[in-house]
Amino acid sequence: MLMALVFYHLATVSIAQSPAMATDESCKHFRELFVEQRCGLLHIRFQRHWQRRTLYELMRALDLASADAAVKVVVLSGEFSAACGGETEPLALKQGVQKRSRRTAAQEEAVGSGDAEEQYIHEKAANFVMRSLAKKLLVQRKLLVAFVERQCVGLGLSVCSLCDLVFATESSAFVPAFSHLDPCTKVGPGWTVPHVHWLLRLGDQASSSTALQCGLVASVVREPQEFWHRVDQYLRLPFASLLATKRLLFRPWQDSLLAELREEGTPLAAQRRRLARSSL
Repeated sequence: MLMALVFYHLATVSIAQSPAMATDESCKHFRELFVEQRCGLLHIRFQRHWQRRTLYELMRALDLASADAAVKVVVLSGEFSAACGGETEPLALKQGVQKRSRRTAAQEEAVGSGDAEEQYIHEKAANFVMRSLAKKLLVQRKLLVAFVERQCVGLGLSVCSLCDLVFATESSAFVPAFSHLDPCTKVGPGWTVPHVHWLLRLGDQASSSTALQCGLVASVVREPQEFWHRVDQYLRLPFASLLATKRLLFRPWQDSLLAELREEGTPLAAQRRRLARSSL
């Protein structure tokens, strides 16, 4: 009888811990991101170089947070300087163009028409990826917090502009200039609307204190420990309180932007963009 009770207790503990164990195991299957979960927090840390895979993994990590009832807060941290050009800051979305360029190089007689078609395919693919990511960020049910410790450039700023809260250190800086974004933004995709908003408010570059005054940053901290202390305080709150906070942080343009992003993904919208481009 005693042995039966012991086996029953062990089985009960195993079943109760299995969801957490499964989540911990799923956090290991990321190559471009460092993802960890602890006590209601899902921490996603960006590595130095953003690749196209970085965006795919970010979307997968956001899905992981949405599906896990134990997660209450999602924190994005690490390297937010994801600009185009230069060897130290390669742009993730150029990967598809590089693959196609190897194919078109063997067809030199069709370079003229091939370049235009290649650019169109790149713009379509790059905007599809960013549109999908923007929708994931906008519909995320958990409190989504970004923590910027250094520069926030290019796609890094685009991601931060779609988070619920942005914290920054005193030494951090924000660079909204469109010159750091991929050429796919020339067609005016909907996911760039928040980025354009902060470009108009902050100019080409702004300090963390300026970003705080303009409303992009919720708070500036002196040390990273101060930020993580606040996160611990958030985690002590009931999930219902965090949801109420998220609703209070809701911006009026979010619903209209989400509707626009969904509209952009329809075949009719794609055909309109193709016709508009051909008429130029």
